[in-house]
Amino acid sequence: MKAFSLQNVIYSYTGGETVLNNLTIDFQLGERAVVLGSNGTGKSTLLSLLDGLIFPRSGFIYAFDRPLTEKGLDDSVFSMDFRKRVALVFQNPDVQLFSSTVWDEVAFGPLQLGYSRSDTERTVGELLDMLRLSELRNRAPHTLSDGQKKKVAIASSLATDPDVLLLDEPTNGLDPRTQVWLIELLDTLYGRGKTIISATHDLSIAGDIAERAVVFSEDHSVAADGPFGDIISDDELLLKVNLTHEHAHRHGDSAHVHQHGHYGHFHSNGGSMHDTHKHHSHGHNQDHVSSEIETLRKLQAVLEHWIDHNDGHDATYEEWAAKAHEAGEEDVSKEIYLAVTANATVMNHLKRARAILSAKLVLRR
Repeated sequence: MKAFSLQNVIYSYTGGETVLNNLTIDFQLGERAVVLGSNGTGKSTLLSLLDGLIFPRSGFIYAFDRPLTEKGLDDSVFSMDFRKRVALVFQNPDVQLFSSTVWDEVAFGPLQLGYSRSDTERTVGELLDMLRLSELRNRAPHTLSDGQKKKVAIASSLATDPDVLLLDEPTNGLDPRTQVWLIELLDTLYGRGKTIISATHDLSIAGDIAERAVVFSEDHSVAADGPFGDIISDDELLLKVNLTHEHAHRHGDSAHVHQHGHYGHFHSNGGSMHDTHKHHSHGHNQDHVSSEIETLRKLQAVLEHWIDHNDGHDATYEEWAAKAHEAGEEDVSKEIYLAVTANATVMNHLKRARAILSAKLVLRR
């Protein structure tokens, strides 16, 4: 059975601006998919359509082989079933959280959907324990950190044990350790048969949370749909849909073109990783650049070895974390250092480092 089927779907805001243009996509039950696209391409709008929060101007959406329409959700039986089976985690948890305590927030959905008090108490207790939120049960959500708010938002979405979990920019605002926690959680949920559909522009996380990628273009249509490995290897596609971009500048009589990724700002011909475009420097010593890229390729091979053999090399981890730091790859370096200090999740930190580095080396070709 398909979780969702979209057929020639068009959505536009009041006033006529088209946000989604003639989408025809199927999402199967039990799959992990990521919707990729630059900001403003309609990713969040798609998730809102799949969650039955808004409805298309034209075209058709089916959920579990039934029409998903405003009129259909007026049917209390269908609406109750749909709301139990589909949950959306918003990009900004502040939009989602409104109850006076964490416990009330997580319990709200089950109680509204008719779960008994005893079943709700058991479910909420289990979720708070699983997500390590028990000590926060009586805290007001607005007093929590961003990472804690995200966990509460996820807990509230999981409280009805949905078949489908929709996540909008799931790692937005999370520190590296919490990102690894989220990757582990989504992997566990997928292993339990959950359908997971995420929307993001962050290429470095996409390969950790999905096998399939649906790519939106800036004209709000589907530019590509296929295995994530094929998508991330298609430089021309990533450039065309503005998930990477080129930056050209001149040095004397020569021009240099650098490629940048939306998960950070870096140069394919050398230089350091930066979080913004405001302050950056360019390195053009080709011997230094070749050496730097060779170091990162060796690190990629070492990561593969560590992950495949699953044996501890703390001293070597620290050595290569330092080399990644020297090459300007702070996020890769941080993940490897975390593998030393967080023994319970060593492999996940190493896999995260590999995913980040692999995505970047694609753009350095």
